[in-house]
Order: sequence, then C-alpha cells, then structure tokens
Amino acid sequence: MFTAIFVVLVIMGLSWVGMKWMYPRPPQGYLQPQPGESTELRACDFCHHTLAEWRGIVEGDKFFCNQEHQADFHAGKHYQRAQH
Repeated sequence: MFTAIFVVLVIMGLSWVGMKWMYPRPPQGYLQPQPGESTELRACDFCHHTLAEWRGIVEGDKFFCNQEHQADFHAGKHYQRAQH
C-alpha cells in the first residue's frame, strides 16, 4: 500500500514540475496596462466588440481588436458572427 501511495505522489510531483516547466507564468505586469496607456473602452471598427484601448490597435481614428480585424477591415470584408 505504501508503494502505491508513494508512486502516486511521485507521479503528481513530476506532473506539477512538468506543467511549471511547459507553461511558465508571463512576466509581472504583462497583462496590465503600462503607465501612460489609455484604459478607455473602445469598440472595434470591424467586429464592434468592446475592449480597453491599450489591448487593441489604434490607427488614426480607427480601433481594432487585433491585426486580423485590421487587415480584414482594410480588405473590405464584413464581419460574420459565428453560428452556434
């Protein structure tokens, strides 16, 4: 019985170490706005979802969630909501 419990604990410990090695934490402050960045909420000009300005791309008076939406907007594509 001791051997089984010991093996389970060793496997759990190795799994924990493996997860920490494969998925390290991002640097401190990585997911937070830097000083001077705007936290104002804006709507994406392509999909109209709202997010903080520091998380997106500002191009003049246009705002986009990501580079794909920016490229699709300039390509003249129209946003199609996913069907569930």
